[in-house]
Amino acid sequence: MAGTFLFTLKLLCSVFGSLLLLRAYLRYLGIPGNDPLVSFAHSLTQWVVEPASKFIKRTRNIEWPSIFVCYLVAVIYQFFHWLMGSGHGGVWPFVFGSAVLVVYWAIELAMWATVLFCIFSWVNQASANYRTLSYLCYPILAPFKKVIPVWRNIDFSGVAFIILANIVLALITPLT
Repeated sequence: MAGTFLFTLKLLCSVFGSLLLLRAYLRYLGIPGNDPLVSFAHSLTQWVVEPASKFIKRTRNIEWPSIFVCYLVAVIYQFFHWLMGSGHGGVWPFVFGSAVLVVYWAIELAMWATVLFCIFSWVNQASANYRTLSYLCYPILAPFKKVIPVWRNIDFSGVAFIILANIVLALITPLT
């Protein structure tokens, strides 16, 4: 029973935390508020970000309230993980472990966006989804594009990022 509860809680916290990070990333990129992806992330997270924005201010292009609420979601997950007897003792999981969990969610979000970007780039580069994903993934993939050459019109920078992201996720998983 506890395993099912923790699995469900982890899934919900991961999805909601990723939405909060997506909202912050979209603001960082300066995507206009009328974009469908911005509207989607905004409408699903506004109920919790709005109260946080009363005491945590946004900067020009960083959505600090979303990042703070994402951190709180990670703390709540860590608390229940600890409460159910699966977590470690002390303050470590609540402070550092929650911060690492937010980083984990950010890498996971970037990885899944890159997977979708790669699929769309191989299938339909004319779609609106491809353009949106390329706008989101370009800052992430740009360093890889500089190092990895295109081979027969196939760009392997996304694959390289996914491999590196999985290595980093495997390294930081014990810290969460």
